Amino acid sequence: MSTIIRMSWSDVSAEVERLAARNRGKAFTEVYGIPSGGVPVATLVAPMLGLPLAETPTPGRTLIVDDLVDSGTTLRRYQRLGHHTDALWRKSASPGDLAPAATVADGWLTFPWEKDDGEPTDAVLRILQHIGEDPTRDGLLDTPRRVIKALKELTAGYAMNPATILATTFDVTHDEMIVVRDVAFSSLCEHHMLPFHGVATVGYIPAPGGRIVGLSKIPRLIECFARRLQVQERMTDQIADALVQNLDTLGVGVVLRASHSCMSMRGIGKHGEMVTSRLTGELRNDPAARAEFMGLGL
Repeated sequence: MSTIIRMSWSDVSAEVERLAARNRGKAFTEVYGIPSGGVPVATLVAPMLGLPLAETPTPGRTLIVDDLVDSGTTLRRYQRLGHHTDALWRKSASPGDLAPAATVADGWLTFPWEKDDGEPTDAVLRILQHIGEDPTRDGLLDTPRRVIKALKELTAGYAMNPATILATTFDVTHDEMIVVRDVAFSSLCEHHMLPFHGVATVGYIPAPGGRIVGLSKIPRLIECFARRLQVQERMTDQIADALVQNLDTLGVGVVLRASHSCMSMRGIGKHGEMVTSRLTGELRNDPAARAEFMGLGL
């Protein structure tokens, strides 16, 4: 999860003074704050510049300000209309031409005027407005909070450590393949943030003298990588690599079978199952071991 950086009023005041200083003496006649984060900034900056607040910005005359440049989409629209844009902070990956002198700060920034302790509920509200919905109607009043809560649950894997999950092992002598099959999982496609669902089959051959991992740890490992923004191919590799790195094995095998709603609900609109696999060691190089595992995995 992103590091939360909580900006105090003192932090804001210092940056507002810097923003006012670098725009003082320029040919602006008014200041306009981007709703909603830019409004407090404009309210603080305008008197420092001796300018009024604008209800409607005028190209070439209005200084457009915001609290933070992230993707830059909003400020870019104003820039293309001929406005000068600036902000208090910007992310290192943000377009540098929108607010080049803004202070760089990465992580999740929260501001004193934000509600919900900095939760990005405003972003959900804006999406609802963008698609033509009325966020004030009864059925949607609590939707922004629910969406953020759901996203936290669905991406909880970022806070999970595969090494910790696989740290508890047992001293049991076993030199044959161990397979946990058809473990159900759900994940989010990183391209559209739409779900894909499927089952995973995971197996490994302990090395001589190697230890085995508890049965529940394999589903936990799958969950660790499923509960992130993913592509199925990467998730397959991550599960296999974690086993190789944290267990003493002669070979590891992972097979994922999943249906993707980003294909069935949009685009081509067709249902289909995607199968990905990753084999290492004896499960890759020994034809008999490979055939045994693939027979179990498929």
